[in-house]
Amino acid sequence: MVSISFLGGCREVGRSAVLVESKSGIKCMLDYGIRFRGEERLPYSTNIENLKAIALTHSHIDHSGGLPLLYKTKKVPFFTNSISLAMTEILIKDMIKISNYPYPFGYREFDYLKQNSYFLKNGTRQKIADNFFITFINAGHIPGSVSILLEVDHKTILYSGDINTQISNLIHSANYMDIPEIDTLIIESTYALRKHPPREQLEKEFIEKIMNVIDNGGTVLIPAFGVARSQEALLILEKYDYKGKIFIDGLARKISKLYLDHPDFIKNIKSFRNALNKAQFVTRPKTRANIKKSNGVIISPSGMLKGGAAIEYIQSILVDPLSAIYLVGYQVEGTPGRNLLDEGIFELKESRKNKPNFDLRIVAQCDYDYFDFSSHSDGIHIHDYIENLNFKRNANSDIFCIHGDNKSTTSLASELVNKNYNSVAPETGEIYQV
Repeated sequence: MVSISFLGGCREVGRSAVLVESKSGIKCMLDYGIRFRGEERLPYSTNIENLKAIALTHSHIDHSGGLPLLYKTKKVPFFTNSISLAMTEILIKDMIKISNYPYPFGYREFDYLKQNSYFLKNGTRQKIADNFFITFINAGHIPGSVSILLEVDHKTILYSGDINTQISNLIHSANYMDIPEIDTLIIESTYALRKHPPREQLEKEFIEKIMNVIDNGGTVLIPAFGVARSQEALLILEKYDYKGKIFIDGLARKISKLYLDHPDFIKNIKSFRNALNKAQFVTRPKTRANIKKSNGVIISPSGMLKGGAAIEYIQSILVDPLSAIYLVGYQVEGTPGRNLLDEGIFELKESRKNKPNFDLRIVAQCDYDYFDFSSHSDGIHIHDYIENLNFKRNANSDIFCIHGDNKSTTSLASELVNKNYNSVAPETGEIYQV
């Protein structure tokens, strides 16, 4: 029997980590992320003796942030790809730099991780040990994101990671036709209870609102996640031939440049390069004062208005009736972005490392809205993806629903049970035999 230990991402979004163990005791870790709140931010502690490989689905901190901890005492092969490693380095080092949380690792451990990295191309079957193989398959979430197919003791397990099967502008979407027959599925449940609006309709509404603000002499702030969402917003502007000024600031600037160095992971690198050539990178703090008064679009993290370069612009835009703030990523309850949408008030109280504390409360006079350009599949597409997978004839059709809140994971598991799958939403620390 193959053992699967769920060390995080169980009935929560954060600290994703799954340990797979063969009957001979060979172990492979899939992701090792952190969560951003609470005392317990790292995955559930377990015995990692005989750990022979670590594999990463993508660079987001909730999947990658704890990886350096695994390199405090070990030199384990780390399987990823070039763009994911480059982004992971930026995100983890930034996390270590700005966090007030005492993570039990630092830059040295990340350097050990880099020294033990191996790049794996999608579709390449990589041997970990006897009767133990992994294969990367495009996941459609962000550039470099993969699902991981494991073949262990003649069992085939698919770990979806974060997947997106809907069309986007930045990367190719996940395709169930890339998946062979499986015994077991570990599936994300982030938006299992939601339905995303039609993409084309949403893009047109987004552009129309932007053009209305620009035509009236205002400024549009797009607070977006620096990884992928900022670049997706930029490509929508390019797609609809927006000709006004575009400014890119903060982490979005750094990640955009990184993408140019990894063209094989971008859907249309020519279009992306053209879009970047039309934008102005904000590299000096002094230039922000002029940009605030400009008639253009500013793309800048953070996506939930919890900090980042977006905060440098927001005070002047909030009090300008001609301007707008258009959020393009999900706003977690309790974040400044969510409060702005719900209450029309922006509030930020922040204790910042090596900087003065921030304390703002501003009633919005500008326009504000949310556009659901998600890079996760919604409930309909998760079900479609699962139903198009082929489970082996004699398999139990085991499905583990993770990476979602308690309601999303348990509801998805229940819905799948009703479709005759052997489905469960595991809890942190639970071990299953398949």
